[in-house]
Amino acid sequence: SGSSTSGTTGDDTTGSDSGGGDDNTTPDGVCTRWNYDMSMTTPGMWTGSVAGCDAGDYVGGGKGSTLTLVNLYRWLADLPPVTLNDDHSAKAQECALMMHANGTLNHNPPMNWQCYTANGAAAAGKSNIATTAGTASVGLYMLDPGNPMTIGHRRWILSNSLGTIGIGSTSNYSCMWVISGGGQGNKQWTAWPAPGPFPIAAAVDSTGWTVQSDAIGLSNATVKVTADGVDKPMQVTSLLSNYGSASAISMIPQGWKSEAGKTYKVEVTNVDPPISYEVEFVDCN
Repeated sequence: SGSSTSGTTGDDTTGSDSGGGDDNTTPDGVCTRWNYDMSMTTPGMWTGSVAGCDAGDYVGGGKGSTLTLVNLYRWLADLPPVTLNDDHSAKAQECALMMHANGTLNHNPPMNWQCYTANGAAAAGKSNIATTAGTASVGLYMLDPGNPMTIGHRRWILSNSLGTIGIGSTSNYSCMWVISGGGQGNKQWTAWPAPGPFPIAAAVDSTGWTVQSDAIGLSNATVKVTADGVDKPMQVTSLLSNYGSASAISMIPQGWKSEAGKTYKVEVTNVDPPISYEVEFVDCN
């Protein structure tokens, strides 16, 4: 896609209710919610301009759609929804203008940047940032290409600590304030793809499956993945700490890819306690 993201070690809201069902334990329930939320998203519109350094606003359903997608992914992972923080969104809007005006991503933008503001710079240090508008950024963050040692954008969106987010966007750049705390997630561990039925459209084979935890040290983890009793080799990497979770690993399929209709058993050992779960990929089309 040519789009890129840049992550931060930061932590971060108004919730959005989906009209599409609440049962993430059945393929029908997952696909109903997935298809509904995806169908309801809009790219939104930027009202600002680099000329005059007008941050403007992200309207036309953009912020609501971005929030809906964040909460869709968190719902799949059995995490509580987050809400919008208007103050953080306003600062994230200035952050997005700065990225747009300078044509690059930077978590520590220099003061000589075009359209520099202190609020925008503060947001940059506490945000996921991307070279796409807000709505499109969420799926990009969940795939998280180009960040093999952190998968930090995904881990922030799936963080126990995430309570609120701020959303700022231009037509081509966006900032999502995620380092704010206040989250009510208390999961011992969170896996992506998430256990149970999982949309094949959200598969992340190219960048790696992840397990993240604030309670379990995963740096020495051993992973075994099987499907229909057949071993599925994974390249396992211990990820850098404190990008949305204290500990995390990534697992990249070697010589195979996720298939709809198949169930994959994941066993993570050499950790205390050991972790075991199953992912059932479903085609929601």
